[in-house]
Amino acid sequence: MITKRPLYFLNRLFIACLVFLGLLRAAEVLSESSPMRVRDSEAFEQMARFTLALEQVRQFYVESDEPISYEVLIDGAIEGMMNQLDRYSGFLGDRENEALQSETRGQFGGVGIVISLEDGWLTVVSPMEGTPGWDAGLLTDDRILEIDGESTRGISLRGAVELLRGEPGTPVSLKVGRPSEGKTLDVTLVRAVIEPRTVQAYRMLDDGIGYIRVTSFAEPTPRMLREELNRLRRNRPEGLILDLRGNPGGLLNAAVEVAGLFLPQGTLVVYTEGRGDEETRRREYVSRGRRQALDVPMVVLINAGSASGSEIVAGALRDHGRATLVGQQSFGKGSVQSVVPLRDGSAIRLTTAIYFTPDGHQIHEQGLEPDERVSFPLREWAAAQRQASRGDWAWREDPQVRRALEVLTERRDAAEGDERSGD
Repeated sequence: MITKRPLYFLNRLFIACLVFLGLLRAAEVLSESSPMRVRDSEAFEQMARFTLALEQVRQFYVESDEPISYEVLIDGAIEGMMNQLDRYSGFLGDRENEALQSETRGQFGGVGIVISLEDGWLTVVSPMEGTPGWDAGLLTDDRILEIDGESTRGISLRGAVELLRGEPGTPVSLKVGRPSEGKTLDVTLVRAVIEPRTVQAYRMLDDGIGYIRVTSFAEPTPRMLREELNRLRRNRPEGLILDLRGNPGGLLNAAVEVAGLFLPQGTLVVYTEGRGDEETRRREYVSRGRRQALDVPMVVLINAGSASGSEIVAGALRDHGRATLVGQQSFGKGSVQSVVPLRDGSAIRLTTAIYFTPDGHQIHEQGLEPDERVSFPLREWAAAQRQASRGDWAWREDPQVRRALEVLTERRDAAEGDERSGD
């Protein structure tokens, strides 16, 4: 026997579906220029299915004193949808979206680690130098097994960010698995306002070779690097080592601008391929700014912690014959995430394209193989960098820096020999 109350709710559901579909059709008519127009009946059928499910939960779910708000349900639905995509796509609540904008401006709160999901595990891509995560000794490929005693198995990136971020000065406890050493660590970090200087001060090594390290790509990075290169130029260097090891990337435009400091204006730095028609499927990014006057031979250092923007810069400089790559294979994070804002302050981060170097090498899931492969375990490299941050950098004990110095010295000696033979 069917009671009147369920019939009443079913009637409301049917009316809600009609209203919802009517709004969609109106949006289609009013937004003819939008690329997101609904074009076929399947979309309407599936949206009707979703609306029915939404109203069923709202009206009949019994484990709540009051109906669950539409905001909570829609947030959950969007997050579930994004979780069906790749590991770099996701839903950003209003707080996460605001935090992301702060991060790309070069200031944010947290523990200072870049994370991703690898085979369902929360994994460290790279700790940011000078942050709590860096000081605690976290390494690329470390797995965060627990946050404050809560397992991260199956956690979303959004959920992980919510647990890791908090008020500066408050502690967060991590259980960390280190597959490279087959052990588990218990680490307590104290959250801080992260204001990393993304470009370190230049250093002069032996034989007139300059050295600069870039730790990530934020809005101020190109300006900082130009200023440091201008200071270095006063020393009349005969070569430059640009260190991108452990650099997890950042803003695409900042990376393109950094590469442009060493390339002629209008030079292709990277191109992306996504979906769309033939005119929009491929997008090229070229150097547009003023080229740096420091025109000397270069080596770029990379390792497994070099990802995204650092791979773009390294790949462009090598493809154009501007630099030699020394170190170890890079991380292989070469996809474009577009942040699409939603009306309530939240956003979705969506993978929309794949990076290719100027010569057509796909970065994503492949990385860059160096011209000169020199082993330096991440743990030892990170320990050396922490020592350097305390003002005691024993660069001669860094095999990758030593080999970079040799490459530049050999190139200089060969060029001088060619000049003498020409005379």
